[in-house]
Amino acid sequence: MTPVSARAPAPATVATGPGGSGTGGTAPARRRLRRLGELGPALPFLVAKVLLFGTFIAFPFAYTVYLTFQRGSLLSGLTFAGLENYRNVLRDTLFHETLRNTALFMVVVIPLTIVVTCAVGLLLSSRIRGMRIYRSLIYTPSLLSIVVAGLIWKMLIDGETGPLDRFTSGVLGLDVPWLTDGTTAIVFLSVVTLWTSIGFYSLLFMAAFNNVDLDLVDAARIDGAGGWQILTRIKLPLIRPVAQVVLVLVTINAVQLFDLVYVMTQGGPGTATYTAMWYVYQNAFNGGSVPYAATMSLVLLLITAVIAGIFISRSRSEADDV
Repeated sequence: MTPVSARAPAPATVATGPGGSGTGGTAPARRRLRRLGELGPALPFLVAKVLLFGTFIAFPFAYTVYLTFQRGSLLSGLTFAGLENYRNVLRDTLFHETLRNTALFMVVVIPLTIVVTCAVGLLLSSRIRGMRIYRSLIYTPSLLSIVVAGLIWKMLIDGETGPLDRFTSGVLGLDVPWLTDGTTAIVFLSVVTLWTSIGFYSLLFMAAFNNVDLDLVDAARIDGAGGWQILTRIKLPLIRPVAQVVLVLVTINAVQLFDLVYVMTQGGPGTATYTAMWYVYQNAFNGGSVPYAATMSLVLLLITAVIAGIFISRSRSEADDV
């Protein structure tokens, strides 16, 4: 008896290429045509976006990089200088001092801003009477420009008519060198910076605290956890992504400190508040070299990018661990 052989599998469909008549070759081509058809209505918006990006971001950045390899001025003409500006930046002791002043400002303002705005955000997320009024009051300083905020605080600490200086000297008996001592000036600039940004960052933290799952909080209370344990072991870990975003934003703003220095200290006393951005401004508009200012700007951009990259990579690694 002849054994019955197993049924042979059906032959697979052979692709015949884009020009063939088989279904394996025409399906990808049809999908590509359908995608191109879907892209058609969005094409004008894509072109507009590319033009805006090229005009306001790509071209200014490329021109800044071009200037770093030039010498001279924009009015009298530029000549190719190679890496001369970069070598001068590395040897510039005043630029190094501005970096130290900027780093000192960051050391003061970053933890101060994170701690205070997180605490205020926690208070704003609580349910007490009149909370809408408190939220509006907290956000009011953020509506002012940095220049106006600096002028307000400068009037408050004026040695003859400033009410804050009168209070500290007359009532408390403290002769505070607000802007005449280098360290005090850096700390005072940090306080004013916090005052101008407390509304925005506090609202971010408030939204993060409001998004914490209340079931977790209720379950922790049932298990006997106190308020401090709920805050440190449940709420703060859950709002960590928002805290990391605030950290990056505060860091970038600290590196770019310029407005308050312009209004309040002009870089003084001496060079104590001579920040990096203030030095760039002096070189670009007060008799310095525009190519040299562009070079320092690019160096600052690289430093900021490295710091932000470290924060973002650490955030991703912590998220992967979770």
